[in-house]
Amino acid sequence: MNESSLLGEKKQEVPAGVLPPWTVGDLPPAPSFSWRSWTALLGPGVLLAGASIGSGEWLAGPGVTAQYGATLLWVATFSIVAQVFCNLEFMRYALYCGEPSMVGAFRTKPGPKLWTPVYALLEFGNIWPFNVASASVAVTAIFLGHLPRADDKLFVHILSCVLFLLAYTPLIFGGTVYKTLERIMTTKLVVVLVFLCFVATFLISNRTMREVFSGFVGFGQLPLRASTIIDGRHFTLAEKGDDDAIYSVSGTVEESGTIVTRFVAANEVYDTDADVPEDLKVRKQQLVARAEQLVGSERFYVEQVVGATTLAATGTKDPSDGSWQFEEAIVTDQRQRATYQRLDDIPDQAWRTRLEELISHRGLHRVQLVSYIRENGRLPDLDWAMIATFASIAGAGGLSNVLLSNYARDKGWGMGAHVGAIGSAVGGRTVSLSHVGQVFRPTEKNMTRWRGWIRHIVRDQAVIWMICCFIGMALPCMMSVEFIRNAPVSGLRVAGMTADGIEHRFPGYGLGIMTLLIGFLILYPGQILSCDTVPRRWCDIIWTASPRARRLDEHGVRKIYYGLMFLLAVWGLLVLIFLEPLAILKIGGVLMNFGLGAAALHCLGEKTGDSVLAIVVNCTLLPPEVRPNWFMRIGVVCSSVFFFTISGIVLFTLW
Repeated sequence: MNESSLLGEKKQEVPAGVLPPWTVGDLPPAPSFSWRSWTALLGPGVLLAGASIGSGEWLAGPGVTAQYGATLLWVATFSIVAQVFCNLEFMRYALYCGEPSMVGAFRTKPGPKLWTPVYALLEFGNIWPFNVASASVAVTAIFLGHLPRADDKLFVHILSCVLFLLAYTPLIFGGTVYKTLERIMTTKLVVVLVFLCFVATFLISNRTMREVFSGFVGFGQLPLRASTIIDGRHFTLAEKGDDDAIYSVSGTVEESGTIVTRFVAANEVYDTDADVPEDLKVRKQQLVARAEQLVGSERFYVEQVVGATTLAATGTKDPSDGSWQFEEAIVTDQRQRATYQRLDDIPDQAWRTRLEELISHRGLHRVQLVSYIRENGRLPDLDWAMIATFASIAGAGGLSNVLLSNYARDKGWGMGAHVGAIGSAVGGRTVSLSHVGQVFRPTEKNMTRWRGWIRHIVRDQAVIWMICCFIGMALPCMMSVEFIRNAPVSGLRVAGMTADGIEHRFPGYGLGIMTLLIGFLILYPGQILSCDTVPRRWCDIIWTASPRARRLDEHGVRKIYYGLMFLLAVWGLLVLIFLEPLAILKIGGVLMNFGLGAAALHCLGEKTGDSVLAIVVNCTLLPPEVRPNWFMRIGVVCSSVFFFTISGIVLFTLW
């Protein structure tokens, strides 16, 4: 097709599913790239990398790596790589037509009447303000001088609401919303990475580094915690009562007294501030008293029941890396109670091997997922809700990944240069937004430019987003493994536990305060981005899919965007008033996996005239020349299966 014929077609329209057709234009050239022009890589990847770096591990870390070490980091590897496949396909659509990929989903049959309630349900996982709920914990700890306790709950809830409302300020007064967010996230990336690299270089042991790096590739390993673990000042102590029920207590011995974060009696769980029935208070006090006797600042004690035998070991902790140094083992069965000063003296090889592993892994026995299920016919009893949350926020999480297509449009990438962007309510430039996208004809010139854009988004995701996500997961993970290993988790303390651990190890240097400040810097910009993501997604959908919205002029997009933002603010305040940070985190994390998995599944369907599965939006609305290859299609399918499975396990265990 020559240039003159192309010019004649610029005002033509191209059918685009059940919504209004696209207009036709030329694809702008992709930015030139060289190793000296790193700014060419700054785009949606740096924005969502800035939102995700550290957030997953800072929030889910105390619930996953502190409890299970680095054993489950392979889950994060699967999650991050899976999200890269999804992200590239979301961005492919935006490059071609300048529309967000969710608008493309609404273009597929039967149209908005079905997809509106479906995606509204899938969106439910992304409207839980867990970032600001946890950021308020860091601010509270700075203000009070200690981690929040049960009687500090009201202060935490009020502060959460105030910070939540303040998070909307840069979105209202900051100019073009995308550029405001990009500046915030770029600043966050630099400051946070400098601090985390400093800690990793000077304060993290080589043992912890090796454990973390091996955890990313330890595919299929699962950690089983011993029933009783006393690790320095942290304790989880379990005993069988006369009624054969299991009673356990978890907490931390602090200078101001013992903080009990959880008490379990049979199947009843009582958190920090829960009222324990009178008939159980004596049992709880007895367990706490025994735990306080076993706790020592540089001591450990581990106990595990294997069949009819109870295995226990005690010793010291190496202050340089927290590793356990064996002193004595106690083996108790129905016949006798034997004490051994050397592990080699234990006569039973299986018992000796189990104790060696518990000491080496600080209270953990590692098994393979497939072999465990084959032997036991079920999954092990782990905190699957926290693990699913860990997977969901290892990268972006849920429908937040879809926002990469919105931000690519607002960045002016591909055909987004012809469409426009969303401006801020106050002080923004006059930026209009077209109701429909604009596409290009697959001429030789445009296809050459298209290949350049594909290379550009691959660099954005593989060089910026994916690498930043791995770094952002690894560095905070090292801190939680090093400083808060085996620390019990509670709803009001989770976001400040790493700071508490580092201050306990290195008192008097102000590292605890610095870590709390960094924690706030990690979490709060993520909340600013969250305040934008949901309104942005639905604003773009309404702007294109609603006949009433299409009657508005090009600048009327702000009314929809900020109206949706107001509704989200009301919901967020209600959540922050009534729920604790850890509960908000788990609910949102589990549901986000379903959202991303379903968004990927919407990419499946039948190609016209063909019997093979293909990506619906990108393989029916897009011309054959720009559709994804089979490698990308298989990657998206596997991604969907992964996210559905990890959160499906949570529902199965609850059932």
